[in-house]
Amino acid sequence: MYFSRNNSGGSRKSGSSYGGRNDRGGNSSYGGGRSQGKWGSYSTEGGSFESKPMQPAVAFEKNFYKQTKKLSEREVEEFRRLHDMKTSGDVPQPYISFEDTPFSADVLKGFASKNYTAPTPIQAQGWSMALSGKDMVGIAQTGSGKTLSFVLPALLHAKAQEPLRSGDGPIVLVLAPTRELVLQIKDVFDEYGRFFNMRATAVYGGVSSYNQKKDLDMGSEIVVAAPGRLIDLNEQGTCHLNRVSFLVLDEADRMLDMGFEPQLKKIITKTNPDRQTLMWSATWPREVKRLAESYMTNYCQITIGSEDLKTNTKIKQEVFVVRESEKNDMLMDTLKTKKNQKVIIFANKKRTCDNLEELLYKNGFKATAIHGDKSQNIRDRIIADFRSGYKNILIATDVAARGLDIKDVMLVINYDFPNNIEDYVHRIGRTARGDTLAGLSHSYFTHENRGVAKDLIKMLRDASQEINPKLKDMASQPSSSYGNSRYGKNYRDYY
Repeated sequence: MYFSRNNSGGSRKSGSSYGGRNDRGGNSSYGGGRSQGKWGSYSTEGGSFESKPMQPAVAFEKNFYKQTKKLSEREVEEFRRLHDMKTSGDVPQPYISFEDTPFSADVLKGFASKNYTAPTPIQAQGWSMALSGKDMVGIAQTGSGKTLSFVLPALLHAKAQEPLRSGDGPIVLVLAPTRELVLQIKDVFDEYGRFFNMRATAVYGGVSSYNQKKDLDMGSEIVVAAPGRLIDLNEQGTCHLNRVSFLVLDEADRMLDMGFEPQLKKIITKTNPDRQTLMWSATWPREVKRLAESYMTNYCQITIGSEDLKTNTKIKQEVFVVRESEKNDMLMDTLKTKKNQKVIIFANKKRTCDNLEELLYKNGFKATAIHGDKSQNIRDRIIADFRSGYKNILIATDVAARGLDIKDVMLVINYDFPNNIEDYVHRIGRTARGDTLAGLSHSYFTHENRGVAKDLIKMLRDASQEINPKLKDMASQPSSSYGNSRYGKNYRDYY
């Protein structure tokens, strides 16, 4: 039995300004009057909400692990070996079938309706670890089914606690690096939350905070949030964090890459000190390990595959060494063979995205472009059109597509090769996700990209992919041989 502690939330008084950085929503005017929420009325005069004081401590439980089928040590070892799974710490046995889990009959029916026959490896082991109440670290590539591995334990945890009271913030808090990923995680909570009668709220910047505050005022057991906007709402007194007893950091390595470490530390210190913390990451660099050791206690760990950055082996990677002037013709030839298939095209510049959208539209393709200059409402509509298949080609920058999780993307095209190998891995990881058996990536590699040629070759070799001889030739040339001109005095024709 644990107790929620009344940490200081740094609340502001009612009627304070909600201005700030543009990526946190900016200033908004919400009209006048009062509305009725779950905990009473809140003012919409000028957009101000009445902050509520934090409630005193409540007891909470966090161990819900139930072993329904005893496996021998040999069976457990064989399961983990078969799925390239390594564990450390006090790790309970995996749930190798849905019937072994403590989830309700309604949840199991939900699995059946989706034709799910068994947990994915990361769900099988991740569920038992999360339900045990222990702090845990999970290292797995995107598209492995990890979202559901923490969503269901989070819902079961929230359902078992004392009901929310006026002024209470969430019981479950999930932090993610981008609003796109926040919304995708929230969708999964909505899909399964109906079986638990739990409400989830998404908190992110780039839009007015009014509806988010309204949802929080009505009471939400689960909050899925981007760090910046969450800190704003916490400081305004509209989202207290002292009742958070189940904390998830999703894509922790990406959040640190994006400079969110100060915000993460600020948020974590406002949650319950006795909370259960789950950290999911695609890699296990020193910075992520340091964060885990600072804010987790006796954590156990699961690693699917390698802790190092690598590509999904289900993706066939093809690299074409080309001139810049050849890209459009190659793109058109490829897309003509992919009629009605979902394709994501990555470009490095917003202008390139817009130009490609116009080019493809003129040639009869159902293409749409997304980048940071478009409003959140427009971006949401673009993603919805692509997800539904109304538009089957999405042209995107890295920032706009980060965290994007859409099924049935058959091909990823790097029209512009990224500046680093990490972004390459994240880009092509948009295909062959979940149960999709295979995916394909095409990358247009020009002379200007030669700086990452060696890293790309290593990544291809580690994934047992065929390596273009022209790419090898380019990587073998010392950078000093290129001189100061565009191609250098010793430039060789690789094309």
